[in-house]
Amino acid sequence: MKQFFTVLGGMGTLATESYCRLLDERTPTHRDQDYLDYMVLNHATVPDRTEWILDHSKPDYNPLLIEDIQQITPLQPEFFVLICNTAHYAFNRLQAATSIPILNMLQETVNEIKNIAPNAKRVGVLATRGTIASGLYDSYIQNAGYEEVKPTPEILDATEDLIYHDIKEAGHSDGKKFHELVRTMIEDQKCDVVILGCTELSYANEMNPETEFPVADSQSVIVDRSLERALAIRNQNNNN
Repeated sequence: MKQFFTVLGGMGTLATESYCRLLDERTPTHRDQDYLDYMVLNHATVPDRTEWILDHSKPDYNPLLIEDIQQITPLQPEFFVLICNTAHYAFNRLQAATSIPILNMLQETVNEIKNIAPNAKRVGVLATRGTIASGLYDSYIQNAGYEEVKPTPEILDATEDLIYHDIKEAGHSDGKKFHELVRTMIEDQKCDVVILGCTELSYANEMNPETEFPVADSQSVIVDRSLERALAIRNQNNNN
């Protein structure tokens, strides 16, 4: 297979399935051959990213992702997509393991805010404790000229309950919980837009779409960037 890309997934699996589903739904098709060529590596046994970020005595997930990247690189994918916000904690370390570009979900998500909420000033972030505690989105948001609003301890607890208990453990999304989290960030914390900074939250948004308040859905954004890049590569090759 040539002119394909690789999805680094399994963190978690439902979120990876959501990425693939959205990608296929958004691909313009009239026949089987119109779909994109891509490889999905669903590495579900990668250790929890948040646990390691908060406590480096826990198993480090990075060596496994680096091994995955180095195993796939000789196959020469056009690019990698990393389907986990928190795993971007050591993004530069992962990118250093290959000459093939890895799309940066965090950068692309912040870039998209200008299209979602052109007049936004205060940008809220809903994410795992690891993402929030490490300030993973901080520099991206600040460099784009926005004021970052992090969740209160109560909002963070409720967010992790949805991510870990409902989605990762029970395998379902509670739409009421999800919409209340977004509403609280917009109305109570006075955010202009809310970043869904965890792919489980993106899964929740797919299952029960947020239609009342503006959200920057990290997974939805990276689906669009993946699609644009893959179609551009295909068109370039077809024209050569």
